[in-house]
Amino acid sequence: MFLLYHIKGEIPDERHLHLHTSMEIYLIQSGNCSMDIGGTTIHCSAGDFIMIFPNVVHSFYLTEGESCSFYHIHFFTDIFTTIIPSEKTSANIIHALLFASPIFYRQASDKETEELVSSIIRLYQSGNYAATDINVRLLSLLLHILHCCKEKPPAAALPRCQEKYVSSALNYIENNYMNKILLEDIAREVHISSRYLCRLFTQYMHISLGKYINIYRINKAIELMENASLTLTEISGKIALKDSQHFSKLFFHIIGMTPSSYRKMFLQKHE
Repeated sequence: MFLLYHIKGEIPDERHLHLHTSMEIYLIQSGNCSMDIGGTTIHCSAGDFIMIFPNVVHSFYLTEGESCSFYHIHFFTDIFTTIIPSEKTSANIIHALLFASPIFYRQASDKETEELVSSIIRLYQSGNYAATDINVRLLSLLLHILHCCKEKPPAAALPRCQEKYVSSALNYIENNYMNKILLEDIAREVHISSRYLCRLFTQYMHISLGKYINIYRINKAIELMENASLTLTEISGKIALKDSQHFSKLFFHIIGMTPSSYRKMFLQKHE
């Protein structure tokens, strides 16, 4: 089910790092902008299509004198996690996209991409639509991107049968982040050794399993910060980080700001 769609004219100089549980899409229409995504800096110009996956730390900004217009779409991926793109794997479409292009995907937009993005925006702007209409177009866009990814053979292709282990690990984290998670617990769930699982996860996701769990939890903490009645101590407890000092250090390590500073910035921005 989609959460919200944004259309913006100009990007402010907003270098602070943030992340979302939603998928994020940009289609640059004119001008230039820059993005830091998972430690990689990219410079974007008209015609660029960028898709940022959930739970990826990123920022976007303009350099002095620049302006930029673009389509910007946020959507939750839940509805697409039951769609299997191939009979040869149990991975859902979002995980398949992650395996093909971890962290973010970038390409020069083609006619089909532009038409699909434009149709989503037009439908949303009309104010007269059903969620299923937009979801059908989003699904078509995701399948098109997956097809484009597959046209570029990976440098070191991994057996597709291994995808189910990583996909199951991702599902386990999504369902258990609020509890203590041991690597052995996930490995037992997918019926392989923890050492083998960690190696597979890093190969597919280009990030260690432990680091991914931490980023996922911090993302959930940021969502909970929207509830002003919750203290930071309560929030850290809800993501299974009972030690608030450890929570603060982990948050700063991932986001580059303390939890209190980030929450203050968030609340001021949404007043």
